[in-house]
Amino acid sequence: MDVRILALVCLIFWACESLPERILEVRFPKACWIYPDTVWGSLTVVNPPLCKALELRIELEETYPWRNLYLLLWLEAPDGFRERSRLEVVFSDTLGRWYASNRKFQTFILPKASFASRGRYRIGILPYIRSDTVNGIRRIALYAHPCREE
Repeated sequence: MDVRILALVCLIFWACESLPERILEVRFPKACWIYPDTVWGSLTVVNPPLCKALELRIELEETYPWRNLYLLLWLEAPDGFRERSRLEVVFSDTLGRWYASNRKFQTFILPKASFASRGRYRIGILPYIRSDTVNGIRRIALYAHPCREE
């Protein structure tokens, strides 16, 4: 097969792949996330049931002091029911080798989140640590991808 045709086919598949939906994105002006500032975003479900893979992206400064970060994740359903869960995001191994390039970390926190009701879901994230401020965080974002079939 001609290399140009193969490149064109790859480009078409890449362009047709659905882009993730941004649920929330916050840039911290002084790279400082102050507790209890919860960052909120929303996801609207038109045709339930809906399955989404939630991807968390965090950009860190060189001055970020820890190898991990504990977060509290809030999920508020359209009927007002709130559910929360605590999660740990690990940025480096015990020897200090970072799992991300340029301190831009991304991971799927909920690979198959199910949204069963029609309406607007609110999703919030806040730091869950013993300090009032988390220094060294430049940006945090949450994206929703379509669930992949297995």
